[in-house]
Amino acid sequence: MDSKRYVRLLPSDFTTSAAPGPDTALVAPPPLVRAVINETRKRKRVGTQLACNLCRLKKTRCDGTRPSCHSCVRRSKKCVYNDKRDAAQGAVDIVELLYLAPYAEALDILRLLRTAGDASVVLSVIRGNDNDSPDSPSEHSSPRTFVPQRSSLELELMTKNPSTYAPLRRISMSELEESNLLRPISAAREKTRPDDSPPWHGGMMFVIPNRSAEAAHIDNDSAAASFRAQQSAPNRSPRWNDGFCDARLKSLRVRHWTSVPIPNEAAARIISMYLETDHPLLGMFDPDSFISDLVEHREQSCSVLVVNALLYWGCQMYTAIDKSVAQYTELLCDEAERLWTVAEEHDSLLSMVGAQLLSLAFVGQGRDHKVLHFLDAAIRMGTRLGLFGVDQDVAKIRMEAIPESSRAAISNTAWGLFNWSMTYQFSIVSLFYQQPGVAVPKLPPTVPIPKVDMAEDSPRSSEAATPSDKGSQVQEIMGVTFPKVCELWALMHEVSLLYHHPRDVVKSGSLSLDSAEMKYRELLAWAENLPAQLHRSDANPHHAVILHMWFHAAILDIFRPFLKRNEDENLRLRTFSAVDRTPLAAYMASVNQLKHLIVHFRSNYEASTCTLLWHTAMTYVANAMLRDSQDPEWYQYLLLCLYGYETLRRPFRVAEAIGRALLTMMLRDKKITSAEAHGVLRHIEERGLSYSKHELRAPFMGDLELAQIDSAGAAMEKLAGDFEDMALFREFIND
Repeated sequence: MDSKRYVRLLPSDFTTSAAPGPDTALVAPPPLVRAVINETRKRKRVGTQLACNLCRLKKTRCDGTRPSCHSCVRRSKKCVYNDKRDAAQGAVDIVELLYLAPYAEALDILRLLRTAGDASVVLSVIRGNDNDSPDSPSEHSSPRTFVPQRSSLELELMTKNPSTYAPLRRISMSELEESNLLRPISAAREKTRPDDSPPWHGGMMFVIPNRSAEAAHIDNDSAAASFRAQQSAPNRSPRWNDGFCDARLKSLRVRHWTSVPIPNEAAARIISMYLETDHPLLGMFDPDSFISDLVEHREQSCSVLVVNALLYWGCQMYTAIDKSVAQYTELLCDEAERLWTVAEEHDSLLSMVGAQLLSLAFVGQGRDHKVLHFLDAAIRMGTRLGLFGVDQDVAKIRMEAIPESSRAAISNTAWGLFNWSMTYQFSIVSLFYQQPGVAVPKLPPTVPIPKVDMAEDSPRSSEAATPSDKGSQVQEIMGVTFPKVCELWALMHEVSLLYHHPRDVVKSGSLSLDSAEMKYRELLAWAENLPAQLHRSDANPHHAVILHMWFHAAILDIFRPFLKRNEDENLRLRTFSAVDRTPLAAYMASVNQLKHLIVHFRSNYEASTCTLLWHTAMTYVANAMLRDSQDPEWYQYLLLCLYGYETLRRPFRVAEAIGRALLTMMLRDKKITSAEAHGVLRHIEERGLSYSKHELRAPFMGDLELAQIDSAGAAMEKLAGDFEDMALFREFIND
C-alpha cells in the first residue's frame, strides 16, 4: 500500500490523549495492519451469505434467500440486504480508523465496535451521518478526513456506559416524516402504503395503522389498534388480545368485590392490563398473592378498596383500546372514595395501597387536589406503621419479628409508595418545583428493597415472592425492573434534598457542580450495574424502556441549573476525559438518548398508548427542543411529542392540558404560527372523550426552565389556559 496516502494528522476536536511515542507524522502502517486492510479489500467471502438487515439486527441465522429470506417471510417483514461491497468498505474504514486515530480515540472506537457489533452503526455514530441506514448506505468518507459531529463526551459515555448510552444511528428525518409518528391518528389511519410491511430504519419500526381491529373489544379508532398488525413478540408488548397476564383471572367473579356492574371479563382484562403495564414499575403489592386472593375471595392480600381503586385507574388505561369501559370510570371512583372513608380509620398495608392507587388515578383525570390528599394520607399511614422515619436499628428489630411470609408484602408496599411519591415529584411535577402539599418521605423506607433473582435465565421474581409462587405467569411478566426502580429513586431522593430550594439555588448560583457531578457518577454506576435483562436492547420489555427514560430525565434535572452558568463560567466536569466535558454536553447526550427512546417506544410498544408513566420523556424533549434553536430537527421532535400526547388523550384527560401547554410555549417562542397551532390543536382534540364533570387541574411543570424562577407561570394548567390569549397576540403581531 502506498505510504504517501498517510498524511500528518491534525489534532482531533475530541482527542483526549495522544498515542505513546514522539509526536511525529505517520508514514505507513505496520505490516500486520497493512495486510489486514489489503486482505479485507480484496477478499471474497466464498461459500457464505450476507445476512439481511433484520437478521443481523436480531442476531439470528439468515439463509440469504433473495429477495426475502425465510426468517423475514415467517415474520411477515420487509427483507433488505446491504450490498457486500458496502459492508466490506465499512470494515476497511473501521480498521483504518483504529490505526489512524489517536490512541485514546481508537480505544473509544474499539469499545463502541464491541458494544454495537456493526461497523455501519459505529461509522454512523462517529460521523453523525443522517443518511447512513441499512436501506440506503451513504458514500463512505475517508477515515482520515472525518470530523466527528457528536460531542466527545457523548462518545465517551457511549463507549464506557453502553448499558444506558446506546450507540445511536441518526434518525432519518425523511423516514420519520413518512411514518405515522408526526401526524394525528385520524390522518395516520387514512394513510395507505403499497405494501403491508413496516419500513425499518436503524432497528426502529414505524407503525402502519391496522385497517381492521383483529381482536374483540378493540376500537378501530384507537391509538392502540395500529399495533395489532405487527404481531409483536410477547416481551415487546403486553398480551392483551392474546389472553390474560395470568390464567387465574379467567375465574374472576368481580361482583364479590364491587357493586359497580362491570362484567367479569372486562374487569379481568382491566386488571391484567394494569399488572402487565404499570405494576412492574410501581410494585405496590405482590401480584401473585393478589391474584390468588382476588379469585378465591380472600382478604389477606386483597380488599374491596384495592380492587375498586385499581379498577378506577385501570379503566382509564383500558379506555385506550375500548372506549366503552369509560362508562364505569366515575362509578368506580365514587365507590372507591366511599370505601376509603371507612378504610382510613384503620391503618393497614392494604389501606395504603388503596390510597396510593387513588392518588395515581386522579393524576390522569386532572384532579390534583385529590392526588395530594391521598398521597399524603398514604405516607402518614406508612409513618404510623413504622415503615418511614424510624431509626434503622429499631426497624431491623421490627422486621425480624415479622413472619417471613409477610416480609415481601411489607417491602413491596413501602417501596411502592416511596417510588410513587418520587415518581410524582420528579416525573409528574418536576424536581425544580416542590409543590406545596406534595408529601415525600424524609428518608427511604426502613424495610429492605424487595429482592429478585437476577440470574440470566430466570427473570422471574423469587425471593420477594410468596410460597404460593409456582411459576406463575404474572411473576414472569414483572421481571427484574422494580428493585432497580427502588434504587434509582433512592438516589434521586438525595438529589431532591440537594436541590430543595431551586429559586435560591438558581439565583445565587450556589449549587456546586462537584456535588452534581458526584450524583451523576452515582447514577452512571447504578446504570452499569443493571442486570443484563435491563441493558438497552430492542428486546427490552416496555417497563425497562420507561426505566431508561426516567434515568435520562433525572440527568437532565441534575444539570439543568448549570446550562446558563455554563455559558458564562466555562464550567467543566472533573472526572471525564473528553475535551467538551461540560454540563451542557452531558445534558445533550441524555436528550439525544431520550429522543431515540421516544421514537423507539412510540414505534414498537403498544403500552405507549395507555400508560402515563413515560410522559415525562416527551415533556423533557419538548423543552430541550424549544431551548435549542440551533437543532435543525426541533420541529419534527416537537410534533413527535405533541402527537404522542394525542395518543394518550383518550385514556387520560390531563394529556389535553399538556398538549395545549406545549403549543402555548411554541407560540410564545415564535416556533409556530397561530393558524398552525390551532390546526394541531384540532387534531389533538378530535378523538378525546368529553370530561365535563370536573375542572381540570395540572399544576405540574410545563416550562422546565421557567420553573426554576417562576413555578406558577411554568405550570401546565397556566400555560394551557394562556393558549387563546397567546394565539390572539401572535395573530395581532403577524398582522
